[in-house]
Amino acid sequence: MGARLRVFLSLEQDRTLFNLRTADVPQKVKDRAEVIRLNAHGWYVEKIAAHVNWTSQTVREVLHKWEKHGLQGLWEQPGRGGKATWQEEDIVFLEECLKKEPRTYNSHQLAQKLETERAIKLSPDRIRRVLKKGIDWKRARKSHKRKQDPTVQEYKQADLEMLELFAATGEIDLKYLDESGFCLWSEPGYTYYFRGEQKRLEQTLRRGRRLSIIGFLQPLISFVYGLVIGGVNRKSYIQMMELEAADAQKTGRIRVIVQDNGPIHRCHEVQELWPKWESMGLYIFFLPKYCSEM
Repeated sequence: MGARLRVFLSLEQDRTLFNLRTADVPQKVKDRAEVIRLNAHGWYVEKIAAHVNWTSQTVREVLHKWEKHGLQGLWEQPGRGGKATWQEEDIVFLEECLKKEPRTYNSHQLAQKLETERAIKLSPDRIRRVLKKGIDWKRARKSHKRKQDPTVQEYKQADLEMLELFAATGEIDLKYLDESGFCLWSEPGYTYYFRGEQKRLEQTLRRGRRLSIIGFLQPLISFVYGLVIGGVNRKSYIQMMELEAADAQKTGRIRVIVQDNGPIHRCHEVQELWPKWESMGLYIFFLPKYCSEM
């Protein structure tokens, strides 16, 4: 039987290996450092192998590498593993597609695009792992952002914040009006996109009959709504606004309705009613065009 394999450490070497336990290094490096320390403290190869659940041959290889290369022998040698078939510019290409193209992409579609346009073949699973470094799978949303006027939006935002301040101090009643509907129409789906951001797609025409709702939200106080089959027309809108005007007149408090520039909100028949509603204490604050996120 040959001599037992044993390494000897100086106090400085033992301290260095011990400090690797809490250092920012791969777990394999920490395990190999522990194996060397155990052997230096008198543990036999077989006992170490049983303790760390390795084979005796693996333990011996670690000890031999320590004797030959020292601390450097704890790390993997360069050049191991398969070579990447893609370059960083290929991932940049995918990121540009996600950012600029007005559509959604899943991992299968991204893999197909990469193969078609750059002759790089990556599996959808590999695409998902690569994109996890800053791109998430999330839902897209409709947007009119390209049509916004930043200057008008800035002024309107300041006015809205002032109204919200008056409402918070109890000087006015502030409500938000909007309509929404449900129909057999595909909303923007999910796509890979950059972490902390949301992809916006230009809104397309709706199809099919819808169930619509018009509602007035007064945060933390009330939500008044009405349901109609089909779209919300000016008759439904006027009926709801008349109720709000009557309630404002009854309470004797100024009431401001925040709403967008929908056609029924600005039609000729509605504009004729504005003086009447204002005399009853109901005022309308229009958001800037194409700024529904406000």
